[in-house]
Amino acid sequence: MSAQQGNPLARFTQELIDFARGERRGIRNPFVMVPIDPPIEKQVVTRLEEWTTPGDVGILAEWEDVTDPRGTPVTVTSVRLDGLLPETTAFRTSTDLGPLESVSSDSVERTLQRNLASELVSELINTHLGDGGVANDQTSVLVLLGLGGLYPFTRASELLDELDRRNVNATVGIPFPGSVIGGRLSFFNEDARHYYPAHRIDDQIVEGGLTDV
Repeated sequence: MSAQQGNPLARFTQELIDFARGERRGIRNPFVMVPIDPPIEKQVVTRLEEWTTPGDVGILAEWEDVTDPRGTPVTVTSVRLDGLLPETTAFRTSTDLGPLESVSSDSVERTLQRNLASELVSELINTHLGDGGVANDQTSVLVLLGLGGLYPFTRASELLDELDRRNVNATVGIPFPGSVIGGRLSFFNEDARHYYPAHRIDDQIVEGGLTDV
C-alpha cells in the first residue's frame, strides 16, 4: 500500500480530485467527508489550506494542471466556515440578544440553530460561487473548513442538505470532527447519525497521520 493509500487525509484529497475530474460518481452530489480526531482539527485545517495553495502538495493529491474530460481545469478553494459565521443574520441576532451573562445559552443556541445552515450556504454562494470567482461546476473543489467551531449550532448533514437544495454543483469536501461508529459518522463522538448525503472516508485522521503529508 502506498503512503497516499494508507493516509486518510491523502485519500480525502485524492477522492475530491477524482470527483472533480469526473472519475467518480457521488451518492447524490460529489460531496466527500472525512472524520478527524477533534483535538487536531486546527492542524488539519492548516494543512488543507496549504494544499489549496499552488505549490508542493507532498503526498496529497496533485491538482494543478489537472482537467476533466472536457479540458476544463480543476480548481481548489478553501473556505473557512467560522469566517462566514459573523456575516450571518443568525449570528448578529444572537449577539444582539444582550450581554452573554444575561442571556441563556438555550436562547443563543436556538437562535443560531434555526437558520444557520441556510445562511452559511447563502454566504458561501454569494462570496465564492459565480460572481465570487468559483464556477458552480463539479470541476470546482470547495473544501469547507472549521466545522468544529460551529458546534453545536449546525452539523455537516444540515450543510450538505442545504448545498443540495440550493443546487450547488461544486465538488465539496468537509473534514468532520468526530469518528465513525458502527458505520455511522458521529459528530464530536456524540450519538451517531445514520445518514449523510456524501461519500465518506471511514478511517479517522489522527495526529500521527499528519507527519508525512
